Amino acid sequence: MSMPTNNEYRTPDTVQDTTVEPRRTTSPVLLVLFAFAVTAGGLIWWSQSRGPAETPVATLPAPVMDEPTATTPAKERVTEAANRERTERAAARQAMISREASPLASNAEPKYPASMLRAGVGGTVVVLAEVDAQGNPVDVRVIERSGERDLDRAALSAVRQWRFEPAMRNGKAIATSVKVPVDFRPI
Repeated sequence: MSMPTNNEYRTPDTVQDTTVEPRRTTSPVLLVLFAFAVTAGGLIWWSQSRGPAETPVATLPAPVMDEPTATTPAKERVTEAANRERTERAAARQAMISREASPLASNAEPKYPASMLRAGVGGTVVVLAEVDAQGNPVDVRVIERSGERDLDRAALSAVRQWRFEPAMRNGKAIATSVKVPVDFRPI
C-alpha cells in the first residue's frame, strides 16, 4: 500500500489555535476598592497641602497678685504697685544685661576637608575660644578632638575667623571663654 500524496489526509505539523478566549472582566469589588484607595489618597494629599492648621498657642497664666484690701489707703496701694513694677522691670533688665558669649549667625561655615569628605569621615570638634570684650577670638584651641587631624585643623581655622557677641555682666561687655562645637557630617 502506498501513501496517498494528497495533503488533505495529512495532519499538519503545526496546528493553529483559532479558539477565541473569553474576555476577562475586572471584579466589581476590585474596582470599588481601587476607587476608595484613590479617593482616600486624594483626601490625605489635599489635607496636607492646605498647610498646617493654626494651633492655639499656650500662654503662661498671669501671676496671681494679692488684691489690696479696702482698709489699705489708696496712696499705699499705688506705691506698692509702683514698687512691684520697678522690681519686675529691674529683674527683666538684669536678665537682658547678663549673657554669655555666643558666635554670630553670620559666621562662615567651616570648610570640610576634601579628603575627609571623599572618605566619608565625619565628627565633632569642640573648640574653646577666648573672646575679648569686642567679640574677637584671642586664643583658640581644641578641647575635644574628632579623631581626624584634618577636621580639627579646619575647625580651628574657621573659629579663628569668626566673630562673637561678647558676654555681658551688669550691662558691660567682658572678656570670657566659650565652647564651640563644630560638626562635620558627610552627605
